[in-house]
Amino acid sequence: MAEHNQDLTLMNAKMHQATEELRLSDIADIRLGHPFRGTVKQYDNGDVNVVQVRDTEPTGEINQYTMVETVLNTKKQPDWLQNGDVLFVAKGAKHYSVLVEQVLERTVCSPHFFVVRLKPEFKDVIVPDFLCWQLNQQPAQRYFKATAEGSMYLSIRRQVLENVPIKVLKFEKQKQLSAMHRCAVREQKVLQKLIENRQQQLEAIAIHALESSCV
Repeated sequence: MAEHNQDLTLMNAKMHQATEELRLSDIADIRLGHPFRGTVKQYDNGDVNVVQVRDTEPTGEINQYTMVETVLNTKKQPDWLQNGDVLFVAKGAKHYSVLVEQVLERTVCSPHFFVVRLKPEFKDVIVPDFLCWQLNQQPAQRYFKATAEGSMYLSIRRQVLENVPIKVLKFEKQKQLSAMHRCAVREQKVLQKLIENRQQQLEAIAIHALESSCV
């Protein structure tokens, strides 16, 4: 009991200094995605789902319907993705994070990602949605832009990701910001659909007017 109280005291002291001293590696374990060699092959009878960069959106979402199914030729049990994991796109023109939720069984991600998984002692302190959201905001994005390596094909090293500053807000504030973000994403999708529908209407009107009018 005394040891448990001591652990809580140490955690509270650490959280008190969070805004100044916490780095991502303080609160999460970070590893590279599954080490595929070359292109991920799709199999009709595949039993492993694979998240690739093309299945993700900068809004923090994963499209499970575009994921491929493959077969892993390895004896070692993969570290399957878990709900609450955050995938960070480490290679490419854009470096953003997406949240793993409602994950399908036996799912891994490509090595273009780093898998960020909250340490057990921080799972009741940090909301995964909030962590994902924060990594996509300007302070973190400026940090990644300043530390990216390469000319055309930019990449973020693991040590760089480990050292990104993380600000931990009150738990309720984290949930509030996460909910606001989700609402904004939904609104953006609705507006985009309205724009597309209006464009289709205008195209149909133009075709009808130009093809049916007499000269």
